[in-house]
Amino acid sequence: MGLTTSTSVSSLLCFSWEFCQIARKKYAPDLFIVISPLYIWLSFMSLQPHKEERFLYPIYPLVCVAASAVIESFTDLFRDKYNPYDNSIKVMMAKFLRPVALSLILCASHSRTFSLINGYAAPMEVYKILEHHDDAGTGDRDSV
Repeated sequence: MGLTTSTSVSSLLCFSWEFCQIARKKYAPDLFIVISPLYIWLSFMSLQPHKEERFLYPIYPLVCVAASAVIESFTDLFRDKYNPYDNSIKVMMAKFLRPVALSLILCASHSRTFSLINGYAAPMEVYKILEHHDDAGTGDRDSV
């Protein structure tokens, strides 16, 4: 659960990397060696009864690598079926799909970042107000 809320679309894309490789009938052993610790880590961590997001921090870069591999392979899924210089609808969709996917991922990531900043900024706002309070002295301590 923590993985999907933290990296939203990227976590879904990292799991679809293997399926894209099967659909393309193409195997990238170097990339699989890099990404395989992600799947091993997730298989062991999903068996744990007590799950915390902090246990997923070491694999976040691998999630991004796997998701970028899927985005890179979008056009390769259609490459066998068309001529890349053709202006057919399949070619146009393949060229359009990658920027749209990247834009959606960027929007989701930025909205999560901004919501975290706004949601957890209350203590900082309190300290800003207390700084200008008339009763504040050098020895006063406030616990917020």
